[in-house]
Amino acid sequence: MMSVEKVVAMVEALGRDAYYDVYDDEDGVEVSVGICDFDGFDEDWGEVMRDFDDAEAVARFEEMLEQECVSREGDYVIYYHFEGFDVSVRYDSSDI
Repeated sequence: MMSVEKVVAMVEALGRDAYYDVYDDEDGVEVSVGICDFDGFDEDWGEVMRDFDDAEAVARFEEMLEQECVSREGDYVIYYHFEGFDVSVRYDSSDI
């Protein structure tokens, strides 16, 4: 069974490939996860994408969320709903 602690541990195991914040308010608990796939801009303001340190681990993380969630929604930001909490996942490059 998925828990907030398990999600946090999985994100922490991704190292530089991801980061997270946990929000606990009147709307409930949300783990907000950012996937670090953007490295900034070059001298011509072209986008510089970042290669993952462990692309397979990032894919496994997303697959685990997909398999374990009660429901999923979203496009730009994907929201995975679990019993008692939600996980939102966003790629840094989607903010450009």
